[in-house]
Amino acid sequence: MAKSLRLAAYVLTRNEEAKIRRAMTSLLKVTPQVVVVDSESTDETRAIAAELGADVVVHPFEGFSAQRNWALDYVKDRYQPDYVLSLDADEWMTDDLTEEISSRLADGALGDHDVYLFHRQIRFDGRTLRWGGFANTWLPRLFRTDAGHYENRTVNEHLAVRPAATVARLPGTLVNDDVDSWERYIAKHNGYSTLEAQARVELRQGTAEKTPLADAIRRPYLRRRWLRQHVWDRLPARPALRFVQIYLIAGGFLDGRAGFRRALFEAWQEMCTDLKAEAVTRTG
Repeated sequence: MAKSLRLAAYVLTRNEEAKIRRAMTSLLKVTPQVVVVDSESTDETRAIAAELGADVVVHPFEGFSAQRNWALDYVKDRYQPDYVLSLDADEWMTDDLTEEISSRLADGALGDHDVYLFHRQIRFDGRTLRWGGFANTWLPRLFRTDAGHYENRTVNEHLAVRPAATVARLPGTLVNDDVDSWERYIAKHNGYSTLEAQARVELRQGTAEKTPLADAIRRPYLRRRWLRQHVWDRLPARPALRFVQIYLIAGGFLDGRAGFRRALFEAWQEMCTDLKAEAVTRTG
């Protein structure tokens, strides 16, 4: 008889009252043990999460990887699960994905692999992006508690999976939609550019972890990270190149107005990152 596996989940939040209910509803379909690690929200995020049955804990934000590792340790100590599921507050799982997870939990088949990748679908400006390089992203979101830890980065962090871990893809979709208002979207991504500039400076100074080529070859979801660290960050005119890459080369124009706007936002964030990294370098 297959061993009964235990699953717990966590979500990182800060002022996500417009989105946390959707993420929580998705998670509760696969496990009642959901932890919301909140970075001192000033809105109703914690109240909504608690109302839905979440274990809500407040932990000051120290950077995304530090926050995720803290959340992972908390979940492991509190619930001692076999597997952990990680979701962002602006994400939710489709029914086919939650049903697949529930089925594998029930029959023990989840234990066949250490790490499971989810296919992420991005909704932006009211449209699902099918071009621009956004449609074929697979992310490690469900994993054994001993499968790895989050790399030391303040933003755009990935799970550093131990070399011997087995990785598989799950059918279904993880939907990301972080535009609840343009004002909040711009403010959030301006903050991301600040963290990305800090990470870029740390990489150049040798104080942050670089993704090894061997890891990028073995783990497809790390290849873009390796290219960014070793190739992209050395190119000139990155904001313009980013727009051309998304809108023209990767066919973002086929997504209409949403594709054009997303390409512009990506180029704008790249420019903000460049300017902030240069400012830190000059003053440092």
